[in-house]
Amino acid sequence: CIKRPYQDEYDRLEQLEISFEEINRFCKLCKSVGLEPMVTCFSRDHVLELSQLGFDTIKVASYDCASFQMLRELKDKYRHIIVSTGATFDYEIEHAASVLDGVQFSFLHCVTVYPTPLEQLNLARMDYLRRFTPRVGFSDHSLVSSDGVIASKAALALGAKIIERHYTVLGPEVTKDGPVS
Repeated sequence: CIKRPYQDEYDRLEQLEISFEEINRFCKLCKSVGLEPMVTCFSRDHVLELSQLGFDTIKVASYDCASFQMLRELKDKYRHIIVSTGATFDYEIEHAASVLDGVQFSFLHCVTVYPTPLEQLNLARMDYLRRFTPRVGFSDHSLVSSDGVIASKAALALGAKIIERHYTVLGPEVTKDGPVS
């Protein structure tokens, strides 16, 4: 069974949260250099606010793949919804796909182990996700310092259309999410 450490996750992620002012600055900066900005929505309370900042694409963390009401609300506000599936049961993925029917959505395969050892990647899982959408990708949590980007390359070779990779241009001691980027 998948254990969902909601309070533990909330406590961990709350430390990484950035303000809407910082998110707005990020969005404008990306657009000014021709990049499409994207952010993860962790709360139904933020659906509208994030859409008003100019995001066309929104990411949903794997712990929220089964947050069906949030998916319904996102469906009305964003052009493309990218949903990670690592902490989700198959029946929840199936239901999420039915909720998102009618809009452009993608599913990302991931393993919710940080960092993910290469022998635990289970990239064949992307084939299962293709039952619901042709837009399937991989959220790579492998350790770049020891493994490089081989996991992402393997996912691309197996047909991934999207690669999500946490990264930082700052040192881990300077940025809020440095330890997981």
